[in-house]
Amino acid sequence: MNTTVLALQEEQVLVAVGKSGAQPSVQALYSAPAHGGGMENWEKAIGALWQQHRLPTRGITLVLPDEAVATKTITAPSMPENKLEELVRHEMRPREDQLAAADYVPLGTDAEGRQQLFCAACRKETMEEYLAMTDRLGLRLQSVTVTMAGRLKLLHAMQSMQGKTCIWLCFEGSSVLSLLVENGEYRYSSRSRIFSEPGTVDFGTEMTRNVSGTMQFHTASRSGGTLTDVYYAGCSDDDFEVCLAGIRGLGLKVSRLPECRAFRALPNGERLDDWLGCAETLIRTVLRANKELDLLRSYRRLSRGSKGQTGLLHSFYTPIAVCLVVCAAVWCVFLQMNSSLSHRTDDINNWLNDPTVIEQYNEAAEKQQRNDNLVQGLQQVRNLTDALATYPQVDSALMSKIGAAGGAQVSMVLTGYDAATGALQFDAQSGSVIDIPSYVLKLQKTGLFRKVDYTGYTYEDGVYVLSLNCILLGEEAAE
Repeated sequence: MNTTVLALQEEQVLVAVGKSGAQPSVQALYSAPAHGGGMENWEKAIGALWQQHRLPTRGITLVLPDEAVATKTITAPSMPENKLEELVRHEMRPREDQLAAADYVPLGTDAEGRQQLFCAACRKETMEEYLAMTDRLGLRLQSVTVTMAGRLKLLHAMQSMQGKTCIWLCFEGSSVLSLLVENGEYRYSSRSRIFSEPGTVDFGTEMTRNVSGTMQFHTASRSGGTLTDVYYAGCSDDDFEVCLAGIRGLGLKVSRLPECRAFRALPNGERLDDWLGCAETLIRTVLRANKELDLLRSYRRLSRGSKGQTGLLHSFYTPIAVCLVVCAAVWCVFLQMNSSLSHRTDDINNWLNDPTVIEQYNEAAEKQQRNDNLVQGLQQVRNLTDALATYPQVDSALMSKIGAAGGAQVSMVLTGYDAATGALQFDAQSGSVIDIPSYVLKLQKTGLFRKVDYTGYTYEDGVYVLSLNCILLGEEAAE
């Protein structure tokens, strides 16, 4: 049975028609501009596509735009699927007074046997707006999913990614998704806006910083293999060329996202990485437990639950009347028990209100407070003493090691040091442009720091200044 995938994106709508499966077959691909996105622009673009190409109106999978959904990775103990669905609905609920359609796909288990779940949710009111739009267009949906669900299926379908530790840069309009893969498994992702023009020097710098930030997350997690590659998709080779030098300077190989062998040849020689978010949704039964993320199914259950609760109240009228009679009889017994308890409570209150008892209590409370203050003060002194003994002394030898990382062209000026936390702030100054990724990498390789962050980059009076905030490596960690 043919499936039609309709993906709503920031600047366009994408449509893929084909057969879903472990080896999907794509028969046709279509796109239409929807500048600025929004319900009105999407509806016009979809209507034009369906009218021009007479596309199927049934069996449609809708891929929601990223701004319409909330996603999160959660950890859950082993439990039945219905309990997991209840847990996901609770975790992904926006607020107590709001309802949301929520679903998940399993990512595997951690070292302690707990399940890792990728979850997505869309507010009930927002879902109704998209469903109303497809109804106006005469389209009948079979499921509603999100972009990242397709991305995860594609990852597991690509044999070339098995055991790989790498970063995916997936471009869409004026944003980019950075996806970290560790040992062939999804680990982390973040979406950010692109503020520079693709193909410019600033664009290359921005993408290098993006990759550097993901590298720092990978290094801090210490849970995957060695990071080796960066793959990009949705950006032309000409525009991405300015990024190559900076990313390779971080010690990584760079190439376009490989083709997925699970797909048969796409129509007209199209490349899969130009249709991400759409064609990849046709992949089926490749994720663990063959679980598909479907917000439409969740929305229908949510709607039935709301209606069912109203009908359930009416059906309970007769049993409630019977319960009231029984409760009236039980109430008499409770009244008698309450009278006895009231007498005991009065005796206790009289004892509590005795001036002698109150005076004894106040003296004991005051002594306890003084004791707690002394214990807290002693603990603070111990903590500070331990902290001061943990980090190395900031002296000329340490400053020389840091200065050596920049070479003769880069000088450093100490701007602050917190001995309690090991936080060292300094400015790197140079008369020529500082290669930020290379300089940060050299600082990390000195073995002096547990963490290296740069907080600003300025140019004034012919001097380039890079401000850094570094956490010194404590003696215990160094050992």
